[in-house]
Amino acid sequence: MTYSGGEPALQSDFFIETTKLLKKESIHVALDTAGNVTWDLLAPLVEAVDLVLYDIKAFDNAIHKRFTGVGNTVILENARFIAAMKKPMMIRLILVPGANDMEEELDRRLVFVRDLGSAVKRADFIKYHRLGEGKYARLGLQYPLRNTPECSDDFASFAVCKARNMGLTASIGG
Repeated sequence: MTYSGGEPALQSDFFIETTKLLKKESIHVALDTAGNVTWDLLAPLVEAVDLVLYDIKAFDNAIHKRFTGVGNTVILENARFIAAMKKPMMIRLILVPGANDMEEELDRRLVFVRDLGSAVKRADFIKYHRLGEGKYARLGLQYPLRNTPECSDDFASFAVCKARNMGLTASIGG
């Protein structure tokens, strides 16, 4: 069973009670989180699950803030805390052309992920696509990345090779 978003950490009471019931039935539980909540809120959820799926959209704080509206200091700090708990993690690294696909940015994310250590079981590269564009149109909203091309297979393969050369287990999609 995977809790995903919105942000599951914002439903902590429900999350904890439901997870207790699932664990009584020996059901594997995963938390899919962006990690942008205080550690005191996130820690009990991480403790309760078997696996954490964790998004790292950018390493550079300015890039992260430009494309998500928030900085990433708390996100990176929480990733370190989860790794220190030795909680198994799968790190999700979205690849967005023109946003976070510069080689230096990719390298910095990969070094960060590698330095999280043995808690990281795999780095999953998620290729940016435009599938959400229609939903924005139906809601009468302007799609914020409307001029952004989709991530190419070649670049995703390049990213996987870089990750594997750093000793990480990596895949496209996950």
